[in-house]
Amino acid sequence: MISKNSTHIKQRIKQQFSSSAQNYDSKAGFQKKIAEELLNYIVPQLADCNLQLATILDIGCGTGFLTIPLAETFSNVKVYAIDIAHPMVKTARLKTRESQFFLTADCDSLPYKNCQFDLLASSLTYQWSGNLDTAFKEAHRILEKGGMFAFSMLGQKTFKELRECYKEASHISNKNGLPPFMNFHSEDNVISKLKKTGFSGTSCLVDLKIEHYPNMLELLRTLKTIGAGNPFDSRDKNLGKGQILKKMAEIYQKKFKSLSHDSHLTSHGCIYATYEVMFFTARK
Repeated sequence: MISKNSTHIKQRIKQQFSSSAQNYDSKAGFQKKIAEELLNYIVPQLADCNLQLATILDIGCGTGFLTIPLAETFSNVKVYAIDIAHPMVKTARLKTRESQFFLTADCDSLPYKNCQFDLLASSLTYQWSGNLDTAFKEAHRILEKGGMFAFSMLGQKTFKELRECYKEASHISNKNGLPPFMNFHSEDNVISKLKKTGFSGTSCLVDLKIEHYPNMLELLRTLKTIGAGNPFDSRDKNLGKGQILKKMAEIYQKKFKSLSHDSHLTSHGCIYATYEVMFFTARK
């Protein structure tokens, strides 16, 4: 995520992940699905390049949506995992075998030796990095020569409906100086940064996914669960915030009502949201 106030954003993400760890599994079906798709994206590419695995690191492991399938798929490989939120790490550790090695750590500063891992895998983590150049340099540093870096992250079209409603509501309400809405990197930007860092053989698959929610406020609650939080600063309690959110909800319901064939959803005014998921692999 691109932000001038990345330190504050990172702290807020860490706090939100930490507070939601206990109930995360019941609310993060989308994240689990993407972790499964990432693994399906990785396996055939590993087979094609005949990479011999001895060590794997899951970066941003959450509660283990990717860590556990990695350990099951590569049963003879040592699987390590990190997450910025300690309660997430604790939850994941309780769900896995003793062969997994967990640490509380940030993808922007990895606590490992140079060339320590054969495969780095990460699902929906790097869009929250405060400095993608630094994060990729760290990944390159700890990856063994010939190793693979495989990850998924959200792209520019993610939440495009929310951004449109935010812009329109701000204009109608004539509110200036509001915190900027979340922005994500483009496919070309990510590939450029990977190459700049020293990675080669980069591949990318982009998939637009549509998720349905009862209303816009429920969508925002879901974003908080995955670490994105409210598009406004959480400390902003003034009336302007409430007015903008109310106007956004009205616009969203009018412009982005779900066309789902599920009569139960449409009868309750369900809305939809776009997620652009980018799957990358690169070699050192």
